[in-house]
Amino acid sequence: MSKVPENGEEMASEASGPVVGEAAQAEAGPVRSGLSWKQVAVAAGGFAVTAVGAVVVILVATHNSARMANAAAYAHGLIDGAKAARNGYDFDEDDDY
Repeated sequence: MSKVPENGEEMASEASGPVVGEAAQAEAGPVRSGLSWKQVAVAAGGFAVTAVGAVVVILVATHNSARMANAAAYAHGLIDGAKAARNGYDFDEDDDY
C-alpha cells in the first residue's frame, strides 16, 4: 500500500534520484551564465562601427578646417608679398646660392 501525501507533502519517487537529475541536466546542456557570444559580437561590432564613424567625422572636420586655414595662410602670404613688393623689397637679395 502506498502512502498518501498529507498537508501538501510530496512523495519522492525512486525515479527522481540524483541519477535522473544528472541525466536531465546532461540532455539540457551546461548552464550558461553571462552573455552569449552573439551578444558580445553584436556589442563589439557596434562599438567598432561607432569608433570608426567618430574617427571619420573628426578627420573630415579637421580636414575642412585645415583647408580653410591653409587657404587663409596662403592668402595672407600673398598679401604680405604684395605689400613687400610695393615697398621696394628685393626678393633676390636673400638668395645665398
